[in-house]
Amino acid sequence: MLDYFVKQKNYLILIFTVAYLAVFTVNAFIASNFEFLYYTVLMTVLIYLVVVMNKRLHLAFFILVNLSLLGFLHLLGGNFYFYETRLYDFFFVPGVIRYDNIVHTYGTFIATLALYSLLADFIDGRIRQRYFIFALILVLMAIGIGTLNELGEFLAVLFFGAAEEVGGYFNNALDLFFNTLGSILATIVIYIYRERPRLIQEINEKIRKNN
Repeated sequence: MLDYFVKQKNYLILIFTVAYLAVFTVNAFIASNFEFLYYTVLMTVLIYLVVVMNKRLHLAFFILVNLSLLGFLHLLGGNFYFYETRLYDFFFVPGVIRYDNIVHTYGTFIATLALYSLLADFIDGRIRQRYFIFALILVLMAIGIGTLNELGEFLAVLFFGAAEEVGGYFNNALDLFFNTLGSILATIVIYIYRERPRLIQEINEKIRKNN
C-alpha cells in the first residue's frame, strides 16, 4: 500500500491541489469574492504550466509539494476569516508580522529552491564555485518572480477594485522586502546543503581537538 502511494505521489499532489482549488472557487463565488476568483484562475493556469513543464524538467517531489502548499496558503489567506479579520490581514506579531508577510517569505524561499534545482546543472562551473555570484543570480531571479506576482495584484486593483485588500505603497514595499528575505534565506540553506560534507568535517575536527 505504501509503495503504491510513493509511486503515485505526484498524482496525489495534483488531486490535493485540484480539490482545494475547487473548494476555494466555490467559496469565493458564493461570497462574490471576485478578486480571489481571479487569483484562482491565475493559480489554475500556473498549475497547468507546472504540470506541463514537470514532464520535461522533473522537479523534485519536495518542490512540487511546497508549490502546491503555497497555492493553498495563498487562497486560504483570502478566503478564510479569523475573528472577522481576513487571514491575510491577521497579525501574528501585532503591528509587525502579518500572515501575508509569511506567505511572501515562504513563496520566494520555495521559488529560489526551485530555480536552483532547475539551473544548477546549466550554470557555468566558474560561477557555481563563486557561490556569492550564483546566490545573487538566484535572488534577483526570485525577486523577478515576486514582481510578477505584484503585477498580478496590480491587475486585481485595476479591474476588481481590490486596492483596500491589496494595500498601498507601503504594503507593496513590505512584499518586496519579504520576497527578498525569503530568497536570501533559501540561498543560505542551499549553501549549507552544498557545503555540508566540508562543514561536517570541520565540526568533527573541532570536536576531536576539544577532546
